[in-house]
Amino acid sequence: MSEPESWPVKVYIYDLSKGMARSLSQAFLGKRIEGVWHTGIVVYGEEFYFGGMGGIEACSPGGTFLGQPDSIVDLGHTQIPHDVFLGHLYDLSQSTFRPSCYHLLDNNCNNFSSELAQFLTGNDIPSYITGLPAEVLSTPLGQMMKPWIDAMSVNPSGGHALFPQGNPPVSHNIPPSNTFLTEASSKQATSSGSQTGGSSEQEAVSRGSGSSSEAPGATSQSPTGSGGSDSPGNFSVDSEKESQELEPIIYKEEIPSKKPFLDDLSDKLSAKEVSLVSDMYDYLGTPSPSWSLCKEHVQTIHMVIGDGRMGDKLRGELCVLLQDLVLVEDFIELLQNEPTKLINSVLLHFKELTDNVQMSLLKVLTNCCSHEVGHVFLTDSEGGEQCNLKLLCPDVCVGALLHENQDMYSKASSLVYNLCRYQIPEDTQVEVGSAILECLQKDLPETTAYNLMTGLLQLMKSNEEMCDLAGVVGMNCSAHQKLSPRLRSLCDEAQTMTAL
Repeated sequence: MSEPESWPVKVYIYDLSKGMARSLSQAFLGKRIEGVWHTGIVVYGEEFYFGGMGGIEACSPGGTFLGQPDSIVDLGHTQIPHDVFLGHLYDLSQSTFRPSCYHLLDNNCNNFSSELAQFLTGNDIPSYITGLPAEVLSTPLGQMMKPWIDAMSVNPSGGHALFPQGNPPVSHNIPPSNTFLTEASSKQATSSGSQTGGSSEQEAVSRGSGSSSEAPGATSQSPTGSGGSDSPGNFSVDSEKESQELEPIIYKEEIPSKKPFLDDLSDKLSAKEVSLVSDMYDYLGTPSPSWSLCKEHVQTIHMVIGDGRMGDKLRGELCVLLQDLVLVEDFIELLQNEPTKLINSVLLHFKELTDNVQMSLLKVLTNCCSHEVGHVFLTDSEGGEQCNLKLLCPDVCVGALLHENQDMYSKASSLVYNLCRYQIPEDTQVEVGSAILECLQKDLPETTAYNLMTGLLQLMKSNEEMCDLAGVVGMNCSAHQKLSPRLRSLCDEAQTMTAL
């Protein structure tokens, strides 16, 4: 009978002070401290550690920004199967080592490494590491600094959260990333640049009422969870009927070539930050990826889009990646929980952005609300006056529909079309509907008019006040119904509803 498979277990030890503790500790603390230690357990070909932001994370050995460890200690071998190990990690991530349980002195990366080492091998990590907090607190300066230390955390960037949103383990294939960034504040864009992907409405894959338009080279993609019903008063319930009769508009543009894009970014970002963007390419290029992006990736997107010094070209190209990312439900769940509140910040500062960046983001928002999970995320009314919904409708939808730039209100018409496929709050219906009616007074391209009339009809079916308002303001049907048979049909239906 063959022996069970075994794996070596090592502890990687890093001095966060890079030698300064050894040089300065005697003068400041009155005793010599060899280092300020961070540790990770290396087993099954990966390094596992615990941090104050991401909880339990994994990366390739030595794959965080700390680089290679200062020392490595062999702890022995383990015969525990990998899936059992992951199950144990998941249990720890839901109890002792949740991100909120992190404490720099009492429950840190070294406590996690100690627990993991004993679970895997029965051996502990070196005592000088786990005993460091007591040594520091035994000094007068340590006691004086304790309130400040209590609020600190260490989270070396470079790993992926193993259990994003508390999901149980699905695979051990967790590739590394390379950095952690704090939120970059949105700034008014001052740099000029060309918008990625052109301005034609035909960039979008648009389907509805038996009609389809598609850009050359574009591919259609149905989002997970799309649905809704066009039944009056409640067209968000019957998803099967809605998906058959009123399919979403989805922008599918060719993603910028990876190497040239990353080369351009390398002039603006650090190598670690560029690596996170590279992760996004890998994620989108992997069918059914077994790993997830994490908050560090969203923070990188936030920084690039929010900084006008990046220029419109780079920001527009990153938005093309984001168009595809928001079609993935797991990514929407990440947006719901990541600390920078990327989408909320985009909506809050939308008017400060250049027209090119605004149009790129309108396509992102259109894709986001093309499926139910994304639609709910954008129309969630929690958060008061700065919730997504309160910013989306007046500042983005209405402002873009009433914009003088035809490309702007054409893209806004796609957003409104998708937004109205599902039920939206009653007080928002009139606000959006009024902007649609005003935009319909213009001479419009056929696709724009069709999108707006479709959205308006959905609102009219669920809100009698919208029927009255459309009857009073008018829908310019005499002009639009000449553009195509499908528009003539919509205009006839709308005029019938206003006459009732």
